[in-house]
Amino acid sequence: MVPQSLVRMSVRTGVLIGLAASLIFSAPGTFAANDVVRSTNSYADADSALAGQVQLWRPTFTAGLTKRRNIDVTAYGVGPARATFVGSTYGRRVPSFTMAQKGAATSWAAKPVQHPTERLVDTVAVRIGAPGGERLIRARVYANCGAGTEAATVGSGSPRRCERRDVARFGGAVALLARTTAGGVPQATDVRIDSTGLSYQQLVRIASGLRPVR
Repeated sequence: MVPQSLVRMSVRTGVLIGLAASLIFSAPGTFAANDVVRSTNSYADADSALAGQVQLWRPTFTAGLTKRRNIDVTAYGVGPARATFVGSTYGRRVPSFTMAQKGAATSWAAKPVQHPTERLVDTVAVRIGAPGGERLIRARVYANCGAGTEAATVGSGSPRRCERRDVARFGGAVALLARTTAGGVPQATDVRIDSTGLSYQQLVRIASGLRPVR
């Protein structure tokens, strides 16, 4: 499984590369108005840093794990070149999970690390949203069960699926497109949660407990 320290290192590298590209290619004077590199302690502050441009989500179920570091907020670029990222970490080493999110209409400002042995477990329906305004959406659950080329395929050569128990054994992830309406405007956010030492049921419950920040 990918160590959480490596995940954070990759995220920081992606932020620096993306921000450098933004500084080089964006129009003069756009940095202050459009670009953000900030570390904050609350999702409300992260939302304010992005000026409401991205509908952020927060977990209400964390499997007993506490947020152990500040929330990283990054945004740069304009128009079609806009990139955003908000990342948070819960727990220390094992068990732990990281949550990354971005506006669905933007690129990743710091792309989450996808484990090379990651394989699909299944697709599940989860109900997310504020009480009284929940929506049923589909989420894809993955586990890092592919030990190599041979283990990653079955006899027919098609990709091998992981089992639910593999999420706890090797680490897993859940990815979804979170949708809600804010101020009468539809909002969509790409959310990915990577876990180490959590069960399939815990990972799905974390996704099911997502609530919009505003």
